[in-house]
Amino acid sequence: DIERRAEGYGFFAKTPVPYPLSQFDLANQIAVFGLTQDWGVDYVRLTYMKWFQEGKEPAIEPSITEVCNELKLDKEKIFKEAKSKKNVTKYELNTNLARKNKIFGSPTFVANNEIFWGDDRLEDAIKWSKKNE
Repeated sequence: DIERRAEGYGFFAKTPVPYPLSQFDLANQIAVFGLTQDWGVDYVRLTYMKWFQEGKEPAIEPSITEVCNELKLDKEKIFKEAKSKKNVTKYELNTNLARKNKIFGSPTFVANNEIFWGDDRLEDAIKWSKKNE
């Protein structure tokens, strides 16, 4: 299904991909930190491309070095900041908020305490939100 959905959006994905991730938390901690910087969105996009197009697991070699090199980032600095107490706390708060909202996968949208799951549900979430303002 992932390959068909990707094709419908005009890009290529090849499954299966490595899962579960051996460095799940670190990959997400890097993303959380990156989203406070100007490279966060590019990190997420490039990491997912490497994962779903090349089968390279996020936050481990060779993917993390390739991503950092392509984005001209200092890998050691990124790791240090991603693992900092401040960033880990932010990641844990986000994770606990997701759990509280019963979010179980990605993408998930929460509109007025209702959960909408799946890339095809954004429009439904927006309609629900407007209807229940």
